[in-house]
Amino acid sequence: MSLRPIALMNDRVNRAREDSDIALFHDLLYAGEFVVRLTTAAIVAAIDDDRDRHRYRLLHKIVRADGIGEWSGVLDDALSGPASQHLVPAAKEDRRLLTERVGPGNWQYDAVRLLLEAQQHIDPEKQPISGKVPLRSWFASFAELRNKTRGHGAPTATLCSKISPQLEESIKLICEHNPLFLRPWAYLHRNLSGKYRVIPMGGGEGVFASLKTVSAISQSAYQNGIYISFDSLRRVDLLYTDADVSDFFFPNGAFKGRTFELHSLISDNRQDGDASPYLASASELPVSETHGVGQLDVTNNVWSNLPPAPPSYIHRPDLETEITSILTNDRHPIVTLVGRGGIGKTSLALQILHAVAATSRFDTILWFSARDIDLLPQGPKIVRPQVLTEKDISSEFVNIMGYGAELSPKRTTIDVMSDSLRQSPHSGPLLFVFDNFETMRNPVDVFNWLDSNVRLPNKILITSRFREFKADYPIAVGGMEEPEARALIRQTAEALGIQDVIDDEYCRQIAEESDGHPYVIKIMLGEVADSKKTGRPKHIIARKDDVLDALFERTFANLSPLSSRVFLTLSGWRSLVPQLAVEAVLLRDQSEQIDVSGAVDELVRMSLVQRVTAPDKSEFLDVPLTAAIFGSRKLAVSPIKIIIENDIRLLQDLGTSSIHSLKDGVHPKILSLFAKAASRISEGKQRLVDIQNVLEFVAQSYPPAWLLLADLYEDVHGNDGSSGTAEYVRRYIEQVPDGDASREAWARLANLYRRTNDVIAACGAFVRAFGAADAPLTEISTMANWVNNNRTIITDLDSTDKRAVFGSLIGLMERRIDEASATDLSRLAWLHLHADDSGRANQIAELGLAKEPDNRHCQRLIERLSNGY
Repeated sequence: MSLRPIALMNDRVNRAREDSDIALFHDLLYAGEFVVRLTTAAIVAAIDDDRDRHRYRLLHKIVRADGIGEWSGVLDDALSGPASQHLVPAAKEDRRLLTERVGPGNWQYDAVRLLLEAQQHIDPEKQPISGKVPLRSWFASFAELRNKTRGHGAPTATLCSKISPQLEESIKLICEHNPLFLRPWAYLHRNLSGKYRVIPMGGGEGVFASLKTVSAISQSAYQNGIYISFDSLRRVDLLYTDADVSDFFFPNGAFKGRTFELHSLISDNRQDGDASPYLASASELPVSETHGVGQLDVTNNVWSNLPPAPPSYIHRPDLETEITSILTNDRHPIVTLVGRGGIGKTSLALQILHAVAATSRFDTILWFSARDIDLLPQGPKIVRPQVLTEKDISSEFVNIMGYGAELSPKRTTIDVMSDSLRQSPHSGPLLFVFDNFETMRNPVDVFNWLDSNVRLPNKILITSRFREFKADYPIAVGGMEEPEARALIRQTAEALGIQDVIDDEYCRQIAEESDGHPYVIKIMLGEVADSKKTGRPKHIIARKDDVLDALFERTFANLSPLSSRVFLTLSGWRSLVPQLAVEAVLLRDQSEQIDVSGAVDELVRMSLVQRVTAPDKSEFLDVPLTAAIFGSRKLAVSPIKIIIENDIRLLQDLGTSSIHSLKDGVHPKILSLFAKAASRISEGKQRLVDIQNVLEFVAQSYPPAWLLLADLYEDVHGNDGSSGTAEYVRRYIEQVPDGDASREAWARLANLYRRTNDVIAACGAFVRAFGAADAPLTEISTMANWVNNNRTIITDLDSTDKRAVFGSLIGLMERRIDEASATDLSRLAWLHLHADDSGRANQIAELGLAKEPDNRHCQRLIERLSNGY
């Protein structure tokens, strides 16, 4: 299968061939430009992220590039410049084929030769090839040809007809042999279920097969886009397409801060690209404020490279006690502090580590920082991470410890680090600390390496915004307790000289609306200091786009499509929401199974959502204010905004909830949901069938809702819907088989069966409802009378069924025979008669007459029996 983008470009060339020589030549120039851009996009995709951000530097340059020459320059840098050191191993052979100098008889040589021959028609002084040449020279030469013709020239039809054959053959050689074009390519789109829709674009399809399976849900999350396989799948950031893979677009300059131009060389269509990932400077970055010291030094009782303890630290006693206890015990080799960005994980860790350094638990404490953003009071600043990979960590470890002499071709830095994780090279144990672990290039792989090697008494402490691994001891770091938050507010206000502006009420507002988030508190107070006046805390943080991005963008980008939808839905409705309602709303009308509960769990792990348990054990979901503001901003530009807003409207039927209303549990919310549905249905604004799936799902998790649904169904369908109403009552009884509520449901079910003249079912339900000794005799007698009057149905029953149906009612009445009236006894006698026991029927009728000689019901029955009924 040829590469789809190349095939579409060739189709354009073939159409131009039928037009004119000039049209063909110009479209060949487009085809050559397409080859340059596609090759560059593929090789840049094969570059790993590193501490010096070489890949980002190339992307940053391309999205601002206005000409093909800059693409050629980026390709040259990726193949032979500093960025080439970070090509994935699987791309090394591709690089060799593109950069190796070859002579005649090689396709690379022929492609370059043909291009130079084409150029000589325009520039006769152009020198022919002398000796061997690398293929990468073709790309610079093509840029030169393009600029001298379409860019700054006007070749005649005659000249075009001379150039085109050689140019076309040269381009064809590259399209057919370029190793990057022979690799597997595909467009991936992840569905809400977590599965991927894979559209092959060329090369072997086998590498993408696993993404079509259920197991793909738990694998690494791939963003929607085009991917090329280099042993692992690499996203091609510089190539864009639509869901149908019917056209392809490259960045084409016109960078305007928020957008840049995307241009299709196939269709000549244009689109806007999102510039937000490329706004940061591509220049060299400073190190983080919490960058580890470059060498070991004495810190209290240990050797360490720890950064200084945080100044003006506000103590968090409960967390400090818990973390210190777990960190210094002889269990749990890996401890993870997990929480939102800016929540204080690093400050907390440093404070505790400096305290632990005063004990004798560890001999050495080693600090490794993967932090790439410093959250400063004046705003977030991008910084250079200390480590990103196992190799970075190991090299840093060897340098800090001075183990360079132990290295050899057979003993790498990773070997030295792995050995030290297993057994300390010093007399005492080591504590390895990894800050901002989520920014590692492959956090799960790094964790698995650490986990497989670390041995007690050595230990590892990790701080991370989210946790995609197991086998560690996680400790959640949430917002500050109210006294802690107030202390931070007072301390920061004093440092900013605004203590007189911050009264107790405003202090309370900041603590509450920030959810105790220390960085958000500092940002809010900084804004007050700048403006010299107080404002609603919510409005202050809403204006800080850079802060919101720094706190949440990375986490949001790692969400699965379903988790993203749940988060945006909750952000759009700022209220505590029952989890069962969220699941019900998102599961309605789904053609394939999706795991909403798993998506909520992911959001909780990512610290974007908090789960709160009410006294009735029902679970509510809450999005902290800052996360909700970020989510609302994302919702405004979401391509599925209209769908999410429809979900939100359904959730709004639950009414608003706050932490203070949780004492009432979920019941009032469910009542509100059903009341709103009933109101809209009665007003003709909605049909029951439109919301039935949602209400049924709610009832599966909250059984009393089955009875509410039965009420609603009965209101809509009346007596004609008795069967459907009965089904919902049965569903309730299935989940709540015992208790007073179930007896009431059985009684209701019996009445519904009576409407449909289902004698057997009605008797069975009635006995379940009134089988207790204290059941009202009037109810039993009334039921017996109804059964006796269904003569036609009784006639159709065989003897066995009659005894089963009537025997249960007979038993209930026989137990109450002493308190029965003559009429009650006449009904009991008829039950015996229908059960084919005429002797007992006669005895009961006589007993009735003894109580009331003139009772006409008993008199008639005895007359019938005497006449041989």
